Amino acid sequence: MNELQTPIRPMLELPEKIAGHPVQTDWLWWMQYVGKVLAAPLLWTEKSDIILLNVFHEIPSNEAECLQGVLDFYFCGEPIDGNEPAPKEPVLDWEKDALRIWGDFRVYAGIDLSTTRMHWWQFMAIFRSLPSESQIKFAIAYRGMDLSEIKDSKTRAQYAKIKRAVALQAVDYEAEYDEAMERRNMNVGNSI
Repeated sequence: MNELQTPIRPMLELPEKIAGHPVQTDWLWWMQYVGKVLAAPLLWTEKSDIILLNVFHEIPSNEAECLQGVLDFYFCGEPIDGNEPAPKEPVLDWEKDALRIWGDFRVYAGIDLSTTRMHWWQFMAIFRSLPSESQIKFAIAYRGMDLSEIKDSKTRAQYAKIKRAVALQAVDYEAEYDEAMERRNMNVGNSI
């Protein structure tokens, strides 16, 4: 077979195996049994054991390879940027944001997630392509906003109000900012 006769690979191959093991691929399954575990307040060793048990129904002998495979699958084959700082607070909660996500899929993709099954990678491709004005992308943008970088007090107060409205946990951002500024001012006066 010469170069011109080589079979063409599909543009997007959706994996169905991790480290040679067939696995669940459904979006809702991955959200519930991997995404929620990754976001849970557990030690990394606890998370990794739970995830491996969920995906493989056992702790495989090639644990490190399988765990890396699970993470690669969850992040859709994209490398994780270890240099990017983690947000100060969570910006996404699959459970708390379910209605935003469901609504956005209906509005922007015409998909009813309550009746649709699809591969995790398909779900994430659509999720990532949602426009910035979608409810979930709007909420994520404001949740991740660092209000201390906004110098104008009126603008900061306006953004704080929006951030409070979309927050996953109730936080008084204006009071938090004022306290941080007060601590900074006290420290400036105490420097030698």
